[in-house]
Amino acid sequence: MAESKSETIELGEGVVSENDKDNVSEEKEEIPPLTYIDFTPQCLGSTFDGKEPDFADFGSVIEGANQWLLQNPQFSVFKCETVSTKLNPDFSLDNDSTLSHMASNGKNVFVRVLRLWLIPNVDPSGPSQQIGYITVLPDHSSGDLKTFLNSLVGIATSRQIGDITFPSFDNLSQTVEKLNRHLQTKPIPGHILSMETLTFKCMEANSSDKLLPESGSWTEGGGNAKVFLHAFRIYYIVGKPCFEQVGFYDEAPEIMQSKEGLDLRIKFATFEKTLSKASNWLKKQSGCRISNIQSVYVKLERKYGSGPWILDSHAPGYAENPGLNESRYTKVIRFTYIKDQKLNQANPYSQVTLTSRLFIPCRIEGRLFEPLSKTVMRVVKWLSKTKLPVFACETVKYHLTSDSEGQGFNNERLDALINSFQGQHYITCIRLYFPCTYEEPKPDPSDPEDLGWWGWACVVS
Repeated sequence: MAESKSETIELGEGVVSENDKDNVSEEKEEIPPLTYIDFTPQCLGSTFDGKEPDFADFGSVIEGANQWLLQNPQFSVFKCETVSTKLNPDFSLDNDSTLSHMASNGKNVFVRVLRLWLIPNVDPSGPSQQIGYITVLPDHSSGDLKTFLNSLVGIATSRQIGDITFPSFDNLSQTVEKLNRHLQTKPIPGHILSMETLTFKCMEANSSDKLLPESGSWTEGGGNAKVFLHAFRIYYIVGKPCFEQVGFYDEAPEIMQSKEGLDLRIKFATFEKTLSKASNWLKKQSGCRISNIQSVYVKLERKYGSGPWILDSHAPGYAENPGLNESRYTKVIRFTYIKDQKLNQANPYSQVTLTSRLFIPCRIEGRLFEPLSKTVMRVVKWLSKTKLPVFACETVKYHLTSDSEGQGFNNERLDALINSFQGQHYITCIRLYFPCTYEEPKPDPSDPEDLGWWGWACVVS
Protein backbone atom coordinates (compact mmCIF):
# COMPACT_ATOMS: atom_id res chain seq x y z
CA MET A 1 0.00 0.00 0.00
CA ALA A 2 1.42 3.35 -1.03
CA GLU A 3 -0.10 6.24 0.88
CA SER A 4 0.15 9.48 -1.06
CA LYS A 5 -0.98 11.71 1.78
CA SER A 6 -0.12 11.30 5.44
CA GLU A 7 -2.47 12.00 8.32
CA THR A 8 -0.83 15.40 8.71
CA ILE A 9 -1.98 17.30 5.65
CA GLU A 10 -0.42 20.46 4.32
CA LEU A 11 -3.15 22.95 3.64
CA GLY A 12 -3.17 25.68 1.02
CA GLU A 13 -5.56 28.30 -0.21
CA GLY A 14 -8.73 26.96 -1.76
CA VAL A 15 -11.17 29.02 -3.79
CA VAL A 16 -14.92 28.88 -4.17
CA SER A 17 -16.55 30.53 -7.17
CA GLU A 18 -19.54 32.81 -6.79
CA ASN A 19 -21.64 30.27 -8.69
CA ASP A 20 -20.65 27.62 -6.16
CA LYS A 21 -21.75 29.85 -3.29
CA ASP A 22 -25.10 30.41 -4.94
CA ASN A 23 -25.70 26.65 -4.88
CA VAL A 24 -26.04 26.74 -1.11
CA SER A 25 -28.78 28.61 0.69
CA GLU A 26 -27.42 30.81 3.47
CA GLU A 27 -30.81 31.38 5.05
CA LYS A 28 -31.09 29.13 8.08
CA GLU A 29 -34.84 28.83 7.80
CA GLU A 30 -34.59 27.48 4.25
CA ILE A 31 -31.86 24.87 4.61
CA PRO A 32 -32.49 22.18 1.95
CA PRO A 33 -32.53 18.47 2.87
CA LEU A 34 -29.52 17.91 0.59
CA THR A 35 -27.35 20.27 -1.42
CA TYR A 36 -23.73 20.72 -2.45
CA ILE A 37 -20.87 23.17 -2.78
CA ASP A 38 -17.69 22.83 -4.89
CA PHE A 39 -14.17 23.90 -3.99
CA THR A 40 -11.70 24.26 -6.85
CA PRO A 41 -7.88 24.35 -6.68
CA GLN A 42 -6.59 27.85 -7.34
CA CYS A 43 -5.54 28.52 -10.94
CA LEU A 44 -1.86 29.52 -10.95
CA GLY A 45 -1.80 30.69 -14.57
CA SER A 46 0.18 29.48 -17.59
CA THR A 47 3.92 29.61 -18.14
CA PHE A 48 3.33 30.86 -21.69
CA ASP A 49 0.43 31.66 -24.04
CA GLY A 50 -1.43 28.67 -25.40
CA LYS A 51 -0.28 26.29 -22.67
CA GLU A 52 -2.78 24.77 -20.27
CA PRO A 53 -2.79 26.55 -16.89
CA ASP A 54 -1.30 25.11 -13.72
CA PHE A 55 -3.44 24.59 -10.63
CA ALA A 56 -2.62 24.32 -6.96
CA ASP A 57 -2.49 20.84 -5.45
CA PHE A 58 -5.78 19.20 -4.58
CA GLY A 59 -4.97 19.37 -0.87
CA SER A 60 -5.10 23.14 -1.07
CA VAL A 61 -8.90 23.11 -1.23
CA ILE A 62 -9.21 21.52 2.19
CA GLU A 63 -8.43 24.76 4.02
CA GLY A 64 -11.01 26.66 1.98
CA ALA A 65 -13.62 23.98 2.68
CA ASN A 66 -12.85 23.97 6.40
CA GLN A 67 -13.06 27.77 6.60
CA TRP A 68 -16.43 27.63 4.86
CA LEU A 69 -17.69 25.01 7.32
CA LEU A 70 -16.64 27.23 10.24
CA GLN A 71 -18.63 30.11 8.75
CA ASN A 72 -21.72 27.98 7.96
CA PRO A 73 -22.45 25.85 11.06
CA GLN A 74 -26.03 25.30 9.89
CA PHE A 75 -24.67 22.66 7.48
CA SER A 76 -23.24 19.23 8.19
CA VAL A 77 -21.12 17.28 5.68
CA PHE A 78 -22.98 14.21 4.46
CA LYS A 79 -20.30 13.12 1.99
CA CYS A 80 -17.06 14.35 0.40
CA GLU A 81 -16.59 13.57 -3.28
CA THR A 82 -13.69 14.12 -5.68
CA VAL A 83 -15.11 15.21 -9.05
CA SER A 84 -13.05 15.33 -12.24
CA THR A 85 -14.06 18.26 -14.46
CA LYS A 86 -12.78 18.84 -17.99
CA LEU A 87 -11.69 22.35 -18.87
CA ASN A 88 -13.24 24.09 -21.87
CA PRO A 89 -11.13 24.49 -25.04
CA ASP A 90 -10.13 27.97 -23.84
CA PHE A 91 -8.99 26.39 -20.51
CA SER A 92 -11.86 27.96 -18.57
CA LEU A 93 -13.62 25.91 -15.90
CA ASP A 94 -17.39 25.51 -15.63
CA ASN A 95 -18.37 23.22 -12.76
CA ASP A 96 -22.04 23.83 -13.56
CA SER A 97 -21.87 22.38 -17.07
CA THR A 98 -23.38 18.90 -17.38
CA LEU A 99 -22.15 18.01 -20.89
CA SER A 100 -18.48 17.33 -21.55
CA HIS A 101 -16.60 16.33 -24.71
CA MET A 102 -13.44 14.20 -24.75
CA ALA A 103 -11.44 14.98 -27.88
CA SER A 104 -9.93 12.07 -29.83
CA ASN A 105 -7.00 14.30 -30.82
CA GLY A 106 -5.23 17.08 -28.98
CA LYS A 107 -5.16 17.52 -25.22
CA ASN A 108 -7.93 17.03 -22.73
CA VAL A 109 -7.26 18.98 -19.52
CA PHE A 110 -8.94 18.03 -16.25
CA VAL A 111 -9.23 19.58 -12.78
CA ARG A 112 -10.05 17.73 -9.58
CA VAL A 113 -12.79 19.47 -7.60
CA LEU A 114 -13.84 18.81 -4.00
CA ARG A 115 -17.62 18.48 -3.75
CA LEU A 116 -19.21 18.62 -0.32
CA TRP A 117 -22.69 17.12 -0.08
CA LEU A 118 -24.46 18.93 2.75
CA ILE A 119 -27.42 18.28 5.03
CA PRO A 120 -28.92 20.39 7.85
CA ASN A 121 -26.84 20.33 11.04
CA VAL A 122 -28.94 19.08 13.95
CA ASP A 123 -26.64 20.91 16.39
CA PRO A 124 -25.41 24.14 14.74
CA SER A 125 -24.21 25.48 18.09
CA GLY A 126 -21.76 22.60 18.51
CA PRO A 127 -18.20 22.35 17.16
CA SER A 128 -17.94 22.77 13.37
CA GLN A 129 -16.79 19.81 11.32
CA GLN A 130 -13.29 19.92 9.88
CA ILE A 131 -12.28 17.48 7.14
CA GLY A 132 -9.07 15.78 6.06
CA TYR A 133 -8.17 12.99 3.65
CA ILE A 134 -5.60 10.40 2.66
CA THR A 135 -5.01 8.79 -0.76
CA VAL A 136 -3.92 5.16 -0.99
CA LEU A 137 -2.26 3.67 -4.11
CA PRO A 138 -1.59 -0.03 -4.82
CA ASP A 139 1.96 -1.13 -4.03
CA HIS A 140 4.32 -2.50 -6.69
CA SER A 141 6.26 -5.74 -6.25
CA SER A 142 9.50 -3.77 -6.49
CA GLY A 143 8.70 -2.37 -3.06
CA ASP A 144 9.06 1.21 -4.28
CA LEU A 145 6.03 2.41 -6.22
CA LYS A 146 7.36 5.94 -6.77
CA THR A 147 10.67 4.76 -8.25
CA PHE A 148 8.90 2.25 -10.48
CA LEU A 149 6.44 4.82 -11.82
CA ASN A 150 9.24 7.31 -12.46
CA SER A 151 11.05 4.62 -14.46
CA LEU A 152 8.10 4.44 -16.84
CA VAL A 153 8.52 8.05 -17.92
CA GLY A 154 9.87 8.25 -21.44
CA ILE A 155 9.78 4.49 -22.05
CA ALA A 156 6.76 4.63 -24.34
CA THR A 157 7.62 6.71 -27.38
CA SER A 158 5.08 5.15 -29.72
CA ARG A 159 1.31 5.24 -29.76
CA GLN A 160 1.16 1.71 -28.30
CA ILE A 161 2.13 0.92 -24.72
CA GLY A 162 1.47 -2.80 -24.53
CA ASP A 163 1.44 -4.90 -21.37
CA ILE A 164 2.44 -2.95 -18.27
CA THR A 165 2.36 -6.19 -16.23
CA PHE A 166 -0.42 -5.19 -13.85
CA PRO A 167 0.08 -8.42 -11.90
CA SER A 168 3.17 -6.66 -10.51
CA PHE A 169 0.82 -4.32 -8.63
CA ASP A 170 -1.25 -5.27 -5.61
CA ASN A 171 -4.90 -5.68 -6.52
CA LEU A 172 -7.48 -3.62 -4.66
CA SER A 173 -8.20 -6.35 -2.08
CA GLN A 174 -4.50 -6.58 -1.22
CA THR A 175 -4.31 -2.80 -1.05
CA VAL A 176 -7.12 -2.66 1.51
CA GLU A 177 -5.54 -5.46 3.56
CA LYS A 178 -2.26 -3.52 3.74
CA LEU A 179 -4.12 -0.32 4.53
CA ASN A 180 -5.88 -1.93 7.49
CA ARG A 181 -2.59 -3.23 8.88
CA HIS A 182 -1.19 0.30 8.53
CA LEU A 183 -4.20 1.83 10.31
CA GLN A 184 -3.74 -0.47 13.31
CA THR A 185 -0.55 1.39 14.26
CA LYS A 186 -1.14 4.72 12.49
CA PRO A 187 -4.88 5.42 12.76
CA ILE A 188 -6.64 8.18 10.90
CA PRO A 189 -6.92 11.27 13.18
CA GLY A 190 -10.70 11.25 13.32
CA HIS A 191 -13.60 9.12 12.07
CA ILE A 192 -14.09 8.11 8.45
CA LEU A 193 -16.80 9.94 6.54
CA SER A 194 -16.51 8.36 3.09
CA MET A 195 -14.16 6.22 1.01
CA GLU A 196 -14.12 6.52 -2.78
CA THR A 197 -12.31 5.03 -5.77
CA LEU A 198 -10.25 7.31 -8.00
CA THR A 199 -8.33 6.59 -11.21
CA PHE A 200 -4.96 8.23 -11.88
CA LYS A 201 -3.02 8.37 -15.13
CA CYS A 202 0.40 6.87 -14.39
CA MET A 203 1.86 6.66 -17.91
CA GLU A 204 1.23 8.09 -21.38
CA ALA A 205 2.97 7.52 -24.69
CA ASN A 206 4.89 10.52 -26.05
CA SER A 207 4.68 12.19 -22.65
CA SER A 208 6.94 12.75 -19.67
CA ASP A 209 4.01 13.12 -17.27
CA LYS A 210 4.35 11.43 -13.89
CA LEU A 211 1.70 10.08 -11.56
CA LEU A 212 1.00 12.92 -9.13
CA PRO A 213 -1.98 11.92 -6.95
CA GLU A 214 -1.93 15.28 -5.15
CA SER A 215 -2.00 17.30 -8.37
CA GLY A 216 -5.06 19.51 -8.83
CA SER A 217 -5.05 18.98 -12.61
CA TRP A 218 -3.71 16.69 -15.32
CA THR A 219 -3.79 16.28 -19.11
CA GLU A 220 -4.49 13.37 -21.45
CA GLY A 221 -3.52 13.21 -25.09
CA GLY A 222 -6.53 12.17 -27.11
CA GLY A 223 -4.56 9.95 -29.52
CA ASN A 224 -1.99 8.54 -27.11
CA ALA A 225 -1.87 5.20 -25.35
CA LYS A 226 -2.21 5.52 -21.57
CA VAL A 227 -1.99 3.46 -18.39
CA PHE A 228 -4.26 4.15 -15.42
CA LEU A 229 -4.01 3.06 -11.79
CA HIS A 230 -6.94 2.79 -9.37
CA ALA A 231 -6.65 4.20 -5.86
CA PHE A 232 -8.73 4.80 -2.74
CA ARG A 233 -9.29 8.19 -1.18
CA ILE A 234 -10.60 8.35 2.39
CA TYR A 235 -12.21 11.52 3.72
CA TYR A 236 -12.56 11.87 7.46
CA ILE A 237 -13.86 14.25 10.12
CA VAL A 238 -10.90 15.48 12.16
CA GLY A 239 -11.02 14.36 15.77
CA LYS A 240 -9.85 11.68 18.14
CA PRO A 241 -8.48 8.55 16.37
CA CYS A 242 -11.10 5.80 16.18
CA PHE A 243 -8.80 3.00 14.93
CA GLU A 244 -11.30 2.18 12.18
CA GLN A 245 -10.83 -0.59 9.63
CA VAL A 246 -12.28 -0.45 6.11
CA GLY A 247 -13.54 -2.81 3.44
CA PHE A 248 -15.33 -2.83 0.10
CA TYR A 249 -17.71 -5.00 -1.88
CA ASP A 250 -18.48 -4.91 -5.60
CA GLU A 251 -21.82 -5.90 -7.09
CA ALA A 252 -21.01 -6.53 -10.76
CA PRO A 253 -23.68 -7.05 -13.41
CA GLU A 254 -24.27 -10.60 -14.54
CA ILE A 255 -22.67 -11.15 -17.95
CA MET A 256 -24.09 -13.57 -20.54
CA GLN A 257 -21.83 -14.55 -23.45
CA SER A 258 -22.61 -16.85 -26.36
CA LYS A 259 -21.05 -17.74 -29.68
CA GLU A 260 -22.89 -16.75 -32.84
CA GLY A 261 -20.85 -17.90 -35.80
CA LEU A 262 -17.48 -16.20 -35.56
CA ASP A 263 -18.85 -13.48 -33.30
CA LEU A 264 -19.25 -13.48 -29.55
CA ARG A 265 -22.50 -12.00 -28.32
CA ILE A 266 -22.44 -10.41 -24.88
CA LYS A 267 -25.26 -9.07 -22.74
CA PHE A 268 -25.12 -7.36 -19.35
CA ALA A 269 -27.75 -7.37 -16.64
CA THR A 270 -29.52 -4.05 -16.11
CA PHE A 271 -28.80 -1.58 -13.35
CA GLU A 272 -32.11 -2.43 -11.69
CA LYS A 273 -31.31 -6.15 -11.50
CA THR A 274 -27.78 -5.46 -10.28
CA LEU A 275 -29.03 -3.08 -7.58
CA SER A 276 -31.55 -5.69 -6.46
CA LYS A 277 -28.71 -8.19 -5.97
CA ALA A 278 -26.75 -5.52 -4.07
CA SER A 279 -29.75 -4.92 -1.81
CA ASN A 280 -29.91 -8.63 -0.96
CA TRP A 281 -26.20 -8.57 -0.09
CA LEU A 282 -26.67 -5.53 2.13
CA LYS A 283 -29.47 -7.15 4.14
CA LYS A 284 -27.10 -9.92 5.25
CA GLN A 285 -24.26 -7.68 6.46
CA SER A 286 -23.40 -7.35 10.13
CA GLY A 287 -20.74 -5.47 12.08
CA CYS A 288 -20.23 -2.77 9.46
CA ARG A 289 -21.33 0.75 8.55
CA ILE A 290 -21.72 1.67 4.87
CA SER A 291 -19.65 4.78 4.11
CA ASN A 292 -20.25 5.15 0.38
CA ILE A 293 -21.94 3.70 -2.70
CA GLN A 294 -20.24 4.48 -6.00
CA SER A 295 -20.71 3.50 -9.64
CA VAL A 296 -17.19 2.57 -10.78
CA TYR A 297 -16.23 2.02 -14.43
CA VAL A 298 -14.12 -1.10 -14.93
CA LYS A 299 -12.49 -2.10 -18.21
CA LEU A 300 -13.14 -5.63 -19.42
CA GLU A 301 -10.25 -7.64 -20.86
CA ARG A 302 -10.27 -10.26 -23.58
CA LYS A 303 -7.45 -12.79 -23.92
CA TYR A 304 -5.84 -12.90 -27.35
CA GLY A 305 -8.51 -10.52 -28.59
CA SER A 306 -10.98 -13.31 -29.34
CA GLY A 307 -11.70 -15.14 -26.08
CA PRO A 308 -14.52 -14.44 -23.63
CA TRP A 309 -14.69 -11.06 -21.93
CA ILE A 310 -13.30 -11.07 -18.38
CA LEU A 311 -14.39 -8.64 -15.67
CA ASP A 312 -12.02 -8.19 -12.73
CA SER A 313 -13.25 -5.29 -10.61
CA HIS A 314 -10.34 -5.75 -8.16
CA ALA A 315 -7.71 -5.17 -10.86
CA PRO A 316 -5.24 -2.39 -9.91
CA GLY A 317 -5.58 -0.58 -13.24
CA TYR A 318 -5.86 -0.84 -16.99
CA ALA A 319 -4.30 0.33 -20.26
CA GLU A 320 -5.86 2.23 -23.15
CA ASN A 321 -4.35 1.67 -26.59
CA PRO A 322 -5.72 3.53 -29.61
CA GLY A 323 -6.86 1.16 -32.31
CA LEU A 324 -9.70 0.05 -34.52
CA ASN A 325 -11.15 -2.24 -31.85
CA GLU A 326 -13.51 -0.72 -29.35
CA SER A 327 -12.80 -0.95 -25.61
CA ARG A 328 -15.56 -2.30 -23.42
CA TYR A 329 -16.29 -0.98 -19.93
CA THR A 330 -18.98 -1.65 -17.38
CA LYS A 331 -20.09 -0.01 -14.17
CA VAL A 332 -20.01 -1.99 -10.93
CA ILE A 333 -21.81 -0.87 -7.78
CA ARG A 334 -19.09 -0.49 -5.14
CA PHE A 335 -19.90 -0.38 -1.44
CA THR A 336 -17.23 0.82 0.96
CA TYR A 337 -17.77 0.26 4.64
CA ILE A 338 -16.29 0.70 8.10
CA LYS A 339 -15.90 -2.44 10.18
CA ASP A 340 -17.73 -1.76 13.43
CA GLN A 341 -18.13 -4.59 15.93
CA LYS A 342 -19.72 -2.23 18.48
CA LEU A 343 -22.99 -1.80 16.61
CA ASN A 344 -26.04 -2.35 18.80
CA GLN A 345 -27.83 -4.20 16.02
CA ALA A 346 -26.45 -7.52 14.83
CA ASN A 347 -27.80 -6.89 11.32
CA PRO A 348 -28.33 -3.12 10.98
CA TYR A 349 -29.43 -3.37 7.33
CA SER A 350 -31.72 -6.41 7.55
CA GLN A 351 -34.81 -4.23 7.01
CA VAL A 352 -33.26 -2.09 4.27
CA THR A 353 -34.53 -2.37 0.72
CA LEU A 354 -32.03 -0.45 -1.36
CA THR A 355 -33.59 1.68 -4.09
CA SER A 356 -32.27 4.42 -6.31
CA ARG A 357 -33.27 7.40 -8.39
CA LEU A 358 -31.30 9.03 -11.18
CA PHE A 359 -31.74 12.76 -11.80
CA ILE A 360 -30.83 13.56 -15.40
CA PRO A 361 -30.20 17.11 -16.65
CA CYS A 362 -32.99 18.20 -18.97
CA ARG A 363 -32.01 18.62 -22.61
CA ILE A 364 -33.09 22.07 -23.72
CA GLU A 365 -32.16 21.50 -27.35
CA GLY A 366 -29.40 19.77 -29.31
CA ARG A 367 -26.29 19.69 -27.15
CA LEU A 368 -27.61 22.24 -24.68
CA PHE A 369 -28.52 20.79 -21.26
CA GLU A 370 -29.61 22.45 -18.06
CA PRO A 371 -26.78 23.25 -15.60
CA LEU A 372 -26.03 20.96 -12.67
CA SER A 373 -27.26 23.53 -10.15
CA LYS A 374 -30.67 23.41 -11.84
CA THR A 375 -30.71 19.61 -11.65
CA VAL A 376 -29.83 19.71 -7.95
CA MET A 377 -32.62 22.24 -7.38
CA ARG A 378 -35.00 19.60 -8.71
CA VAL A 379 -33.38 17.05 -6.38
CA VAL A 380 -34.01 19.37 -3.43
CA LYS A 381 -37.58 19.94 -4.48
CA TRP A 382 -38.23 16.22 -4.91
CA LEU A 383 -36.73 15.38 -1.50
CA SER A 384 -38.74 18.13 0.15
CA LYS A 385 -41.92 16.57 -1.23
CA THR A 386 -41.14 12.93 -0.48
CA LYS A 387 -39.34 13.43 2.88
CA LEU A 388 -37.25 10.35 2.03
CA PRO A 389 -34.04 9.65 3.98
CA VAL A 390 -30.99 9.65 1.70
CA PHE A 391 -28.83 6.55 2.17
CA ALA A 392 -26.08 7.63 -0.27
CA CYS A 393 -25.53 9.96 -3.21
CA GLU A 394 -23.07 10.31 -6.06
CA THR A 395 -22.18 12.37 -9.11
CA VAL A 396 -22.18 9.92 -12.00
CA LYS A 397 -21.40 10.30 -15.70
CA TYR A 398 -22.99 8.44 -18.59
CA HIS A 399 -21.75 7.98 -22.13
CA LEU A 400 -24.03 10.11 -24.28
CA THR A 401 -25.09 9.78 -27.89
CA SER A 402 -24.73 13.46 -28.78
CA ASP A 403 -26.96 13.40 -31.87
CA SER A 404 -29.80 11.65 -30.05
CA GLU A 405 -32.97 13.13 -28.64
CA GLY A 406 -34.38 13.18 -25.12
CA GLN A 407 -32.02 12.09 -22.36
CA GLY A 408 -29.54 10.65 -24.88
CA PHE A 409 -28.64 7.34 -23.23
CA ASN A 410 -30.09 4.13 -21.82
CA ASN A 411 -29.98 4.62 -18.05
CA GLU A 412 -30.44 0.89 -17.38
CA ARG A 413 -27.38 -0.04 -19.42
CA LEU A 414 -24.22 -0.52 -17.37
CA ASP A 415 -21.73 -1.26 -20.15
CA ALA A 416 -20.28 1.09 -22.74
CA LEU A 417 -18.20 0.67 -25.91
CA ILE A 418 -15.56 3.35 -26.46
CA ASN A 419 -13.81 3.97 -29.79
CA SER A 420 -10.53 5.85 -29.24
CA PHE A 421 -10.67 7.31 -32.76
CA GLN A 422 -13.91 9.15 -32.04
CA GLY A 423 -14.60 11.98 -29.63
CA GLN A 424 -16.89 11.07 -26.74
CA HIS A 425 -19.63 13.00 -24.99
CA TYR A 426 -20.62 12.46 -21.35
CA ILE A 427 -23.56 13.75 -19.35
CA THR A 428 -23.26 14.38 -15.59
CA CYS A 429 -26.17 13.15 -13.47
CA ILE A 430 -27.01 12.84 -9.78
CA ARG A 431 -27.92 9.45 -8.33
CA LEU A 432 -29.51 9.08 -4.91
CA TYR A 433 -29.87 5.83 -2.97
CA PHE A 434 -32.62 5.19 -0.42
CA PRO A 435 -33.11 2.53 2.29
CA CYS A 436 -36.72 1.87 1.29
CA THR A 437 -39.20 1.74 -1.54
CA TYR A 438 -41.21 4.84 -2.39
CA GLU A 439 -43.81 6.36 -4.66
CA GLU A 440 -43.37 9.32 -6.93
CA PRO A 441 -45.01 12.54 -5.67
CA LYS A 442 -47.96 13.80 -7.66
CA PRO A 443 -47.17 16.68 -10.03
CA ASP A 444 -48.23 20.14 -8.94
CA PRO A 445 -50.42 21.60 -11.74
CA SER A 446 -49.57 25.13 -10.60
CA ASP A 447 -45.85 24.49 -11.15
CA PRO A 448 -44.83 24.30 -14.84
CA GLU A 449 -41.71 22.30 -13.94
CA ASP A 450 -43.90 19.52 -12.58
CA LEU A 451 -45.55 19.00 -15.96
CA GLY A 452 -44.33 17.21 -19.04
CA TRP A 453 -40.78 16.22 -19.99
CA TRP A 454 -39.24 19.22 -18.27
CA GLY A 455 -40.60 17.95 -14.95
CA TRP A 456 -38.65 15.51 -12.82
CA ALA A 457 -36.62 14.14 -15.74
CA CYS A 458 -35.34 11.26 -13.67
CA VAL A 459 -35.21 7.49 -13.59
CA VAL A 460 -36.28 5.26 -10.75
CA SER A 461 -34.46 1.96 -10.12
